[in-house]
Amino acid sequence: MRDWDAAYHNSGIVPNAQVLFDQWVERSKAFRETSNNQLDIAYGSGEREKLDLFFPKAPEASKGLVMIVHGGYWKAFDKSAFSHLAKGATEMGYTVAVPSYDLCQIRK
Repeated sequence: MRDWDAAYHNSGIVPNAQVLFDQWVERSKAFRETSNNQLDIAYGSGEREKLDLFFPKAPEASKGLVMIVHGGYWKAFDKSAFSHLAKGATEMGYTVAVPSYDLCQIRK
């Protein structure tokens, strides 16, 4: 039987993984504070079913939509740790959606 937990537990093999996670959160917080955005837009009835939208300087001329779906094997994180990834796309003229969603529930 394959150990899926080990297969998808990258933080267990990345040195100083928590330091990286903390940096993501800080960069994301700073980006949310300075970007043109709409935060916590509900797309469903669940507590985590919300998304953030980040707009280019000229939202009316947006080139399209980029969606960033966070990883973590759906076991950790939410949209607030990945906002900073929208920066480059918004600077290139795209609108970016970053959703949160229910995390995976593993039954043992």
